[in-house]
Amino acid sequence: MKRKKYFYDTIEKENEDWHNNKNPLVRLFYKLKFKIAIKYASLKPTDLILDFGCGSGQLRKMLPGHKIIGYDVDPKLTEIKDYRKIKPDKIFALDVFEHIPKNKIRKIVRDFKKMNPNIVLVTAIPTETWLWRKTRKLMGLSETVKDHITKLEEIESILCQEMHLQNETTFVLMSRISRWANYG
Repeated sequence: MKRKKYFYDTIEKENEDWHNNKNPLVRLFYKLKFKIAIKYASLKPTDLILDFGCGSGQLRKMLPGHKIIGYDVDPKLTEIKDYRKIKPDKIFALDVFEHIPKNKIRKIVRDFKKMNPNIVLVTAIPTETWLWRKTRKLMGLSETVKDHITKLEEIESILCQEMHLQNETTFVLMSRISRWANYG
């Protein structure tokens, strides 16, 4: 039986694990970005956290002792087959939505709201500005990422229609980190 192809099977090699990148500035950028996202979540010790698009599980590594369930489309990386079966207090979607088509993002956000009407969603989305592209080039990477199919403005438009923006910052002009809450 032929195995299905998953995102991590086709992703550019340059994106495999930024948190362990050989460049210390890249590692620092991602560590600080995750720290800001964690601060935005206002976590309580009792919170159940869904790490949506968990990848290598960096959030879990940064939050030992917290109840985190990692979900990823790649079955090798996920801890739960269907994320809609849990009721998390907080959801992190860090560097995820740009890889997903717009119509699926809306469905995912609506699923989040059904899972818990009091949900808090923390997102990090690349700005893909001129500076972002030139920084990638200086690091020896392509200026664009072929896996990025939905732009920041499109993602934020969907989120603004579905949720309430509580807080946001643009981190070093390269990543928009936001905290969203359900209207309900």
